[in-house]
Amino acid sequence: MRRFVGRSNTDREISLARQAQLDLIGDALDASDDGFTIWQSVRAADQSIEDFKVVLINKTGADAAGRSQLDLIGKSLIEVAPGEGAKGLHELFVKALRVGHSVKDIVAGRSMDGSPVSFENTVVPFGKDLVFATFRDVTESEHEHTRLLWIAEHDFLTGMPNRAKLQESLAESVARAREKGRLTGFVFIDIDHFKNINDTFGHDVGDEVLVNFAKRISHSLPESSLVARIAGDEFAVLIHELEQEAQLKELMDEVFAAMQRPFRRNEVDIPVTCSAGCVLTDGSAHPDEVMRIADKAMYRAKYEGRNRYLVEPIIQIT
Repeated sequence: MRRFVGRSNTDREISLARQAQLDLIGDALDASDDGFTIWQSVRAADQSIEDFKVVLINKTGADAAGRSQLDLIGKSLIEVAPGEGAKGLHELFVKALRVGHSVKDIVAGRSMDGSPVSFENTVVPFGKDLVFATFRDVTESEHEHTRLLWIAEHDFLTGMPNRAKLQESLAESVARAREKGRLTGFVFIDIDHFKNINDTFGHDVGDEVLVNFAKRISHSLPESSLVARIAGDEFAVLIHELEQEAQLKELMDEVFAAMQRPFRRNEVDIPVTCSAGCVLTDGSAHPDEVMRIADKAMYRAKYEGRNRYLVEPIIQIT
C-alpha cells in the first residue's frame, strides 16, 4: 500500500529545516570575531530617515555595546552607540541606502568606559529600509596609523611640523588665499650663530634652545599659525588670511620681542638672536616661489647684520 505524507507534516519538516538553518547561521554569526547587525530605518512623515533600530545583532556586536543581544533588539542608534558614534553610523547607513550598494568607512566613538574607540564598518543595503552592517574594532591599528602619520609629518625634537607638512600646508594656504582674496604670510627664520651655542654649552643645551625657541615663536603668533622646523636651527612660519602687510610686521615684532629674554639653563643666561625673511602672497604665486623669496630675504637679513627681519613686497603674478 502506498503511503502519502500529509501536507501538515511536510510544512512542519520544512519549518524545522529552516529553523535549523537559521540556528546554524546564528551560531556562526555569534562565533565570529566581527560584529554583525541588521538595522531598519525609522522614517518621519515626510519619508526622511530619522533613525535606525536593531533587527538582529550577533554576540560580538552586543559585547561591543556592553549589552545582551535580546536587550538590544529594537533599540535605536543613540541607545546602541551614543554620541558621535551614532551620528557617524547614521550618515553611513543613509549613504548606503541612497547609493544602493555597499559602503565602507571607519567610525569613531566611545566605549562603555568612555575611552575612544574606532570601528571599521561595511554596510550593505537590502530592500528599501534595511541595512546589513559588519564591523570590527580597529582602535589599536588606528592609533598606530595616527602615530606613524604624526612621525611622518613632525619633527621629533620639537614636536613641530616638519618640511613635508609645511609644504602641504603652504600649498593649501596659498590656494585658500587665492579663493578668499586674502594674503598668506610666510617666514623663514633661524637662530644667529647657533653653532656657537652648541660649541660653548653642548648639544644637549642646544637642543633645549631649539625646543624653547620654537615654543616662543608659537606663543607669539595666532593659534591658527603653523610653526615648522625645517632642519637644524632653521624654522618656518605660515600665517593664514592676513589683510595687509602691517599685520605681518606686528606679528614679527612680537616674535622678536619674545627673543629679547635670554634662554636660561642652570642659572646661566644664553642670549639668542634670530634673522628672518618674510613674504606676503595673494595666492597667485607658486608655493615654491614663495619659499624661494622668503629664503633669499632671510639671508639678506643676515648679511645686513642679523637680529632682524625683512619683509618682501606682496608677491603678485600678473
